[in-house]
Amino acid sequence: MTNDVDATQSTAEKYLENRLEQYRSWYDNKAVKMKRRYQFTQALAAIGAVLVPVVNNISFEASIGNLNLDYARVSVTVIGILVALAIALEGVFHYREQWKNYRSTEQYLETQKQLFVHRIGDYSDLADTDAFKLLVNRIEGAIAEENAVTLNILTRVESNNG
Repeated sequence: MTNDVDATQSTAEKYLENRLEQYRSWYDNKAVKMKRRYQFTQALAAIGAVLVPVVNNISFEASIGNLNLDYARVSVTVIGILVALAIALEGVFHYREQWKNYRSTEQYLETQKQLFVHRIGDYSDLADTDAFKLLVNRIEGAIAEENAVTLNILTRVESNNG
């Protein structure tokens, strides 16, 4: 019996370190990256939207040889393209949804780890083997669900256009 408990504890420790923590860390990194991308595209769109009317009201022209160039018009066009690009990127990649999905999965994994390690909640009255089975079932289920949600997020546009 002691060997079974030791084997379960060893297996649980390896699982916590090699699988759960690896995924938790990966989801954390991806959440940070997606949040940055989302905030960048939103800031770019907001700043550009504010700049367009301001730059449009500025008259700045220059002549280079026989070419007259209206810098304000060119600037408004470039800013407009950047705003449209930022909005399009969010529409295609859904950075906000990915960020929220990765963050919630990361938080769920960490919560399950803490509940398991400290034997709280559903883990409190279970034998080591049963608690470990419940943990693995929940963690693997959360990973599979996150994968399905991300795939759904990233393919939703394609199916709407097809």
